[in-house]
Amino acid sequence: MASTVEQRDGAVEHEMSTHQRGLVDTCLEEGQFESAIALLEQLRSPSYKPTISHIRQLIYIALQPEHPPSIHEIVIADVPSSPSKATLKKRIPSGTAVLAARRLLNSFAITNSPESIAAALPFYDDPRKNESVTQADDGLLESVIGPQSMCISRAKNCWSILAQGYTQRGQTFSVSSDNGKKRSYNLDENDSMNNFENAIVGDDAWSTLDWLILLFEQDEMLADSRGSGRFSSLLLQQIPPPRSGTGPRWDTEIPMRIIFFCMEQTDFRRQMLGSRLMTLLINLSATRHLDLSMFVGSLYSHLTAAGLEKLPALLSNLYPSTPAHRFKIMLCRKLLSDASRDQMRDVRTRVQARARALRATRTEEIINSQSPETSASAQTTRSPVLSYIEIIRCLEASASSSSMAVTQSILLRVKFELINSYGMLQSEMAPAERDSDWTSILQDGKANQLIDTMFNGKSNNPDSRVFREVLQSTVPIWSS
Repeated sequence: MASTVEQRDGAVEHEMSTHQRGLVDTCLEEGQFESAIALLEQLRSPSYKPTISHIRQLIYIALQPEHPPSIHEIVIADVPSSPSKATLKKRIPSGTAVLAARRLLNSFAITNSPESIAAALPFYDDPRKNESVTQADDGLLESVIGPQSMCISRAKNCWSILAQGYTQRGQTFSVSSDNGKKRSYNLDENDSMNNFENAIVGDDAWSTLDWLILLFEQDEMLADSRGSGRFSSLLLQQIPPPRSGTGPRWDTEIPMRIIFFCMEQTDFRRQMLGSRLMTLLINLSATRHLDLSMFVGSLYSHLTAAGLEKLPALLSNLYPSTPAHRFKIMLCRKLLSDASRDQMRDVRTRVQARARALRATRTEEIINSQSPETSASAQTTRSPVLSYIEIIRCLEASASSSSMAVTQSILLRVKFELINSYGMLQSEMAPAERDSDWTSILQDGKANQLIDTMFNGKSNNPDSRVFREVLQSTVPIWSS
């Protein structure tokens, strides 16, 4: 590994000295976690990066419960069968140490380069996973939690370590049951993430998710300041590469599950973690590294499975930006197109004979199942910016919604987001790049007429009235 790293301001980030590392290692060897963390805080500097092993152990401590189990409730598998209480106590971080580790990780994410801190995280195609022997200078041989913290490195990706009970795999817990007897519970290190589907983010992992997102956001800002584009290459490493080994990545299934898990939380701060992660993925989808069409398709699948009533909250919390506007246009277009197609299928089924309708439905299902692939292929060969004519076709196709599965409220919201995002996107483009038809209706004053038509100017529907008034007040911004 290189001994120096270029910092965000162009300064050079050096390795910590052997003496500095030794001081921290000594504390960790004795199980003095609070002292080790306090010492790392004192040594924290933009000029010196912490070691990979120290960050790894901080992550391990941060993932522990704030109220740790007593030594009577836990037995660690790789400790002798009758470990002393003193040995066990050394290996259980206190609640104070857990909170301090969480704070220090956030501080390191801001003080030091994202690349240096993220070096402790697992990622796809990480060549270090093939190393059978731990490096001698890794500081793990003597640390009382060093061996356990290696579960961080053995994970497939950074999302895996967030799962409920991940760091407790390989440990046996003794839990009291209702009848007073104790049952032992073992978590195997080889358990896959799918075994924790109901808690893809554990109760003690929310601060770590917050830290990961902060790290990706810092990486994104640094890349933007360097002129590389506003996206996080560290986040890209946490998305599986295509099996062919070439082309953009597209499998966002795990982060998408985390986003929707965040949206299910009652705590607004946790909901916002999902929005921040979605924003990072949207910015990544604006590059050649992540397939935008496949990303939209993945979100659409999760939305339809979880319920479209989650759509307003998802869209409202997104940071307004050019990539976000493009993303919203793609998503709303798909929602309106699919809703319109569902309606047409319902009408056709009612008017045709039963046998003939069955054949038609089967044929249509085959066509529909092929359409995402066709769309994805087309999307890679043309600009994702739709023309004004295409926008109008989408809106008109969904004008009659009485038989749609989509509720009237959701339909109005989708139409609002589509028109507003398109208007904002056009206003952010250079005059020569703007759609001529769109520019024409703004100059002719027909934009308000379009809005009246789409949101039924004579309707007393409160949602329709609010969306209509907001869009009409935004028209001057589009025209500027």
